[in-house]
Amino acid sequence: MGRLRDQVKLLPGKIYDRDVFEKGPGRDPELLTRPLEPLSELERRGWDQVSDVDLEILRHKFTSIVEEARDVYMNLSISEGIITGDMNASIFTAQGDPAVVATGIYFHALLNYAQVKYILKYYRDDPTVGLKDGDIYFFNDELGGGVHTFDMFVTMPVFYKGQLIAWAEVGGHQGETGSISPGGFSPKAKTRWEEGLHAHALRIGENDEIRRDILDFLCNSVRNPFVFASDLRARVATCVRIRERLLREVERRGVEVVAAALRKILHVTAQQARQRLRQLNDGIYRNILFVDTVGGDEGLLRIPTTVIKEDDRMTVLVQGVSPEHGMGPIHGTWHLTRAALGVYLFSYMFRGLPPNAGLLDPVEVLVEGPSFANSTAEVAHGEGTLPAACVVQNMHVIGSKMLFDSPYREAVCAPHSRNVLVYIYAGQNRYGYTAANFTGTANAGGQGARFDLDGEHALGFFWGPFTDSGEVEDTDSRLPPLVLARTIGKNYHGFGKFRGGSPLIEIAAAWGPRGCLMTSWGCCDKVSHNPGIFGGYWGPPNPRVVITKTNLKQLLAEKTDVDLADMLEILTKQPIQGNYRFEPSSGATERFEEGDVFIWNIGAGGGYGDVLERDPELVMEDVRAGYITPDIAERIYKVAFDPETLRVDHEATHRLRQAEREDRKRRGKPFHEFIDQWLRQRPKPEILKYYGHWPEPNLEHYDKPFWGLYE
Repeated sequence: MGRLRDQVKLLPGKIYDRDVFEKGPGRDPELLTRPLEPLSELERRGWDQVSDVDLEILRHKFTSIVEEARDVYMNLSISEGIITGDMNASIFTAQGDPAVVATGIYFHALLNYAQVKYILKYYRDDPTVGLKDGDIYFFNDELGGGVHTFDMFVTMPVFYKGQLIAWAEVGGHQGETGSISPGGFSPKAKTRWEEGLHAHALRIGENDEIRRDILDFLCNSVRNPFVFASDLRARVATCVRIRERLLREVERRGVEVVAAALRKILHVTAQQARQRLRQLNDGIYRNILFVDTVGGDEGLLRIPTTVIKEDDRMTVLVQGVSPEHGMGPIHGTWHLTRAALGVYLFSYMFRGLPPNAGLLDPVEVLVEGPSFANSTAEVAHGEGTLPAACVVQNMHVIGSKMLFDSPYREAVCAPHSRNVLVYIYAGQNRYGYTAANFTGTANAGGQGARFDLDGEHALGFFWGPFTDSGEVEDTDSRLPPLVLARTIGKNYHGFGKFRGGSPLIEIAAAWGPRGCLMTSWGCCDKVSHNPGIFGGYWGPPNPRVVITKTNLKQLLAEKTDVDLADMLEILTKQPIQGNYRFEPSSGATERFEEGDVFIWNIGAGGGYGDVLERDPELVMEDVRAGYITPDIAERIYKVAFDPETLRVDHEATHRLRQAEREDRKRRGKPFHEFIDQWLRQRPKPEILKYYGHWPEPNLEHYDKPFWGLYE
């Protein structure tokens, strides 16, 4: 690779460049590690016929096809996650490489190809299966190259006059899988067998028709058969639409040109990614995050990331990771971590380039395993997105350092919120059928502060920019609870020269005589995953809050003046009577009665820069808008102001800030004094029970001042 890459030492006995589990029924990990496939004979014949102009026209045409498909799927679905954008629509090459993607979820663009490659390798020439026009395949197995069982996909081959030329693929978060918890996610699951339905590349239909016997089997495997069947049919209809549109281009331009253009898009995108990397400074960059829960129990886990950038290549190394714990669903996979990098790379480092598998061609991904980030087969994987997200957050901090001194400084910002807390509601909805899913509030986290601007409030979903929080009235009809209010959080973001964005806060209640079931999953109850950068504050943790045995119905009946949209006031003044429960974000399924209140959000973005450098007028604008309270302006930003008019006293503010700077100097220590004290600190044993060795999980005796320095 190069002189910098050669300095990295990998620990013996560990696996880094693939998933640690072995080949099994429906899965072949080798298929996940394959680079972009070589030119086929069909693509070779059309290669020189595709000029640069033709390629750009066709790329836009293919993009319009999948974007139309995205809209079709979202409008046909009745599943909350799909409707609000937790989905994707793709065109793969005939060999199974993702070439063109429209999505709400960017890492879907780099997954699910394994089902296609498995079909091609094991089923196409098998006389009991085969492959023909109109075949329909269903897939949701995380070990076969998926996310977790709750993300479900359909793929169909595209033939032209008997020749395979491409694949159409559509999928997203449907939720319910028949797991031990309604809605799929189960924070208490310890094995994958507790997470419900696992289907590899399963042919469920022929001639564009789903087989009735297989549909009955699938519907009998979940709690919400009506929703499951409806959404499955929506996927098939969308794949058919992609195929129709693609074949229209074949009729216009010829099969060789269309096939070659799909391959050339990947080839050119890979070249553009390498060119972008050449413009960034070479170096070795590091960042680290910690996880504060394993799902069913509290405990510290560690996940560091090192990036080695050299010329037109980049290595992302995840090493020094806590071991596999087996106590909950927070177990990731190599292929998911690799795909998750697209969430940062597509939106920031490679912004403006086509989002497809070609962007990862110059990126080597090494994830230490076995570990909780690259785990074995039998453990639960339902929250495997969590360790993958930690790598993305590390990459975001690292990437901002890499981009700061580059032509792409506009992409420098603190990470988007990933302090995951999700409530999954289950029960009978207003239409009378069983539903189990989360609301679109999950798609309204706070944006990290930018190098020159504040972060946007309630911007979108961590995993992708093209999502929507949905309409409250629709949510009230499709899911069991009733949404009382949605509002922007107060004092709920990372402070800094530029502040992070606050999340959308949802306050809902179980409603109706049956109440509802609710399961919650997440982490970051005490340790945030939303770093600030260059001195900015982190976005705060967000444990779950529920209020049971309330007098809410009485308050509403009497039209009592209670601000149900102010989370801070509800939690500090407690105007609703009841039992206020502040709990870990991962909670087992529990039945709640009518009037019980749920308060949740998906977290806030971190800040950028020193709070003492923030324009005092911007601070007061946030006070007037209700984004912060006056005491934050005084205590954190050191702004002096008239409490009645909220006008800034600039001279007094200057004195306060100068005094704080002098106080910082007095609190400071020489490095040798700080590190000597720091190395003696150690968390309590009960916190480290899943951590591994302290401080380096894989090394019993480690006493260096910085992590990752292996001899």
